[in-house]
Amino acid sequence: MTTETTATPETRRTVRAIDVQAGAITTVANAIEDMYRDTLDVVLSRGAFPQAPLAAAGDFLDRDDHNPGWARPNEKMPVEDIQLLGTDTPATPTYRAPRGDSLDAYLSSAAKHLSEAERVWSGGFDATAEIQRALACFAGGRPVELPRASDGRFYLPYTLRRLVDGKQIGVHHDYHYSWVATLRKPDSGGDLFVYGVTATTPDAPKMPNGFQYDLAAIEQRYHFARCTPEVGDLFLLASGRCLHRVDRIVGARARVTMGGFLALDKDRRRVLFWS
Repeated sequence: MTTETTATPETRRTVRAIDVQAGAITTVANAIEDMYRDTLDVVLSRGAFPQAPLAAAGDFLDRDDHNPGWARPNEKMPVEDIQLLGTDTPATPTYRAPRGDSLDAYLSSAAKHLSEAERVWSGGFDATAEIQRALACFAGGRPVELPRASDGRFYLPYTLRRLVDGKQIGVHHDYHYSWVATLRKPDSGGDLFVYGVTATTPDAPKMPNGFQYDLAAIEQRYHFARCTPEVGDLFLLASGRCLHRVDRIVGARARVTMGGFLALDKDRRRVLFWS
């Protein structure tokens, strides 16, 4: 992970980032709470997941001769046309549904489409259990659980995502914190950029429309971290706080990931994860 800055005294907030091997994470064993305390923004955990099953799934998904059930909720914005497997109703706003969908629609889609993602794994790999194990390393001894709605239905544990040549995830904030594991690394591009810009940063540069951030000005004025994950790596990101983006993909190999969101419950006794 690299960090860069041309920050001035007025924009001196730094991105607090840690790059750590999965076998030596005692220093970040409470990383999720540290993100809540605003003392940490990014953790890149090397080798958090077994590489072989993730690489096999990434290879299987990066094909154009079959469609395992991809949804394309951002198809209206071609440069951000991400492909999703596991749901056709994401938990976040999309270009198809700018205000998001209802909880009932989300839960119904999770029940209907999760099996499409589960069929990707081979060799008895239990993705949900592996996610719980990996996140538990940063949970400070808390249990890591999948939320349930009041009617008993479970939230979606993860989605699989594919970005192909020419696609990107534009600069934005999320509503929650996030986790992402790499299944396939592209030929070029696909890095995560995290900026020292929060929702409360005064006068953060924006384009003339007043809505989109001025990326060139952001990168000139503010500190940022650049993460280049390998297959099997996991990053945790305070995505609800820090502005971030995924660099445009270049080349025949796609960026394939597995990811979702995470949160502490109201009592800060449990870590919840979903997608």
